[in-house]
Amino acid sequence: MVVNVKKPFKTLAIRHNADDMRVAVFSIDDTPGQCVDPNYDAIKWSEFLVYGISDSDEEINKVFEDDFSSATKIGSIMGYYVSCALMMNLGYNPYMICDDESADLEAMCSVLMEYEDDFMDYTDDIYYIHEIELDSKYQGMGYEKTLLLQLPSIIVKMLQVLPTLLIYYPAPIMREEPERDLEAEAILMHRLRYNTQEIFKEKKTDNISLFPPIREVPEREINRYLGRRNPGDAVPEAHRNQALYKLYKSAGFQEIGQTGWLCKPIASIYSKDGMNY
Repeated sequence: MVVNVKKPFKTLAIRHNADDMRVAVFSIDDTPGQCVDPNYDAIKWSEFLVYGISDSDEEINKVFEDDFSSATKIGSIMGYYVSCALMMNLGYNPYMICDDESADLEAMCSVLMEYEDDFMDYTDDIYYIHEIELDSKYQGMGYEKTLLLQLPSIIVKMLQVLPTLLIYYPAPIMREEPERDLEAEAILMHRLRYNTQEIFKEKKTDNISLFPPIREVPEREINRYLGRRNPGDAVPEAHRNQALYKLYKSAGFQEIGQTGWLCKPIASIYSKDGMNY
């Protein structure tokens, strides 16, 4: 029974009793669900530290007791867990949220939207591999492939979630830095400001007509200015890190078109039919 008395607290904070220190804060007058932030709750950055240990029972038990004193750190796995399904359920557009978060995630969504008929619906849950880094002395020994093959299990163990897709973009090897046209970029920025002021009927506070206004700036120019990917963008063979492509393809990844992006659907790995009991 609810008693109508003066409440000592108008705001409540919920703390997860675990290492990740995630907190939910809301007013007692808030609408249910109002405290959810899709940028924070549906996109989770993670870094998994990789250690080498001996295969003795004693050493294995020590790390399960959080004792890594005799373990050797050999690298890390960094990436984003992107719950597009959660964003959709909250009423948000995954592309817009990923665009706000980073250029990498914007490009990821752009590729998946462009090729969703061939690969998957971009509204599923995705683990974006930012990088797998190993100390130079441990590279080339096969650890990288082992980590890629075991990554679905690592994600389930560490984050208690299961993505439907792993995705990675090997950064192109630039033979030469493309020359930037700073004057053209300045004109474009000015015209974009002009368009914005026209749309929202803002009061013009500067000489906005310094350049001839163009109300329809080409989408490719806008994307270039904002750092977004253009549909149809591909990575030339000469600019590809062939060693990385070979490594990821050996672990079951496949290229999405000619985009340079590599993906691996993994839901089937943990399907009921595929599990060993």
